[in-house]
Amino acid sequence: MAELQGFALLPTDTFTDKPLPKQPVQGFSGVQFAEKNSFWFLSDNGFGSKTNSSNYLLRLYRLQPEFRGANGDGSVKVQEFISLSDPDKKIPFAIVNEGTKERLLTGADFDPESFVFAADGTIWVGDEFGPYLLHFDRTGKLLSAPIATPSFAKNGSSEIIRSPDHPDVLAGKTTSNLERSRGYEGLAINPSKTKLYAFLEGAVTGDRSDTLRINEFDLAAKKFTGIAGLYRLEAAGNAIGDVAVINENEYLVIERDTKQGNEAEFKKIFQINLAQKDNDGYVAKNEVVDLLNIRDPQDLNRDGSTSFRFPFVTIENVLVINKNTILVANDNNFRSGTGRPPEPDQNEFLLLKLDQPLNVDPRVGVGAIHTGVIKTEVNYFFISVTFLVAIILWQIFKMWRWRSRNKAKHSFTGEDSPHNKNSKT
Repeated sequence: MAELQGFALLPTDTFTDKPLPKQPVQGFSGVQFAEKNSFWFLSDNGFGSKTNSSNYLLRLYRLQPEFRGANGDGSVKVQEFISLSDPDKKIPFAIVNEGTKERLLTGADFDPESFVFAADGTIWVGDEFGPYLLHFDRTGKLLSAPIATPSFAKNGSSEIIRSPDHPDVLAGKTTSNLERSRGYEGLAINPSKTKLYAFLEGAVTGDRSDTLRINEFDLAAKKFTGIAGLYRLEAAGNAIGDVAVINENEYLVIERDTKQGNEAEFKKIFQINLAQKDNDGYVAKNEVVDLLNIRDPQDLNRDGSTSFRFPFVTIENVLVINKNTILVANDNNFRSGTGRPPEPDQNEFLLLKLDQPLNVDPRVGVGAIHTGVIKTEVNYFFISVTFLVAIILWQIFKMWRWRSRNKAKHSFTGEDSPHNKNSKT
């Protein structure tokens, strides 16, 4: 049984101060490191559907949980955010902010549900409307057109996977072959930063209803290369919530039912191995955490109990901190989640101590930040200071060189010679 070692809470009514209009900081559907004690969280499309989220701007938020149980007070600081945009008009279809200069993306354009940082600091985002892969630079600017998902049909056709919210389906040009809101709920990057593994949340038409595809994407070629494996749900009605890398072959996967509160029955985290598959291509999996049965000896959430449940309908954030600890957080579905009634769900952040250690690659986890393997921030202050010091040193060098040449000149002409000063003509 896992043990709760850290707990922090971000209230439901947390809003950004600027720019106007304010919008709620919520709907977290993916997490990666920012620094040792802060994290980037991806907000989803806003309010649950394409039709009601046209005024919700797509962002990544940098948060610093002050974990109770880890010398914190249980609060969460909202530090900054990155807005996703398409100023260079890479998107081949109309967006909500089509005629604006910035072309900020909204929850009616895409439904971002997962993301990772590449080795060069750029951001890859998994979307559910296409489903697409989206590639942004470090400032949130889209770098290329949305990358569609191939069906990998056995007949070699170029057919792609489309949800009911795909632009071509909405335009009546074709039909969908994936249910709504069943796109890329999970996205992971391998420790060597050469491949992405994109997990669909639902079954493709023709596949078993309990089967999810794990698509492999080559970062150098910038294209999908095949199906890396199949994930079998414990029940056909279940869904996945997020994916986190452990090492080149092993990954954590959140799997949950669609219930919440006291009715919640299944919220678990599994470890899968892409290198171990059965004859049908299903990856090996074993349970790591039961999120409805966690020890809480310190009563960190202050509910008066030494046991802890995480009964939210959407639990969509998991990250490996170290071999013994993982971070887990919920998507609170702004004002519609009722995992802890009667109040609307808040954003809860957990540090969980595992029963058994994970085989964590040295390039994964908080330790990789200290070694420089994980590069999450561009240190503009350091760059500026270094540049200024270089200029000063160059000026000092030029002054020294001028004085040296001048001294040599005087020595050659005898202008500074005492003998010359005392001689008579």
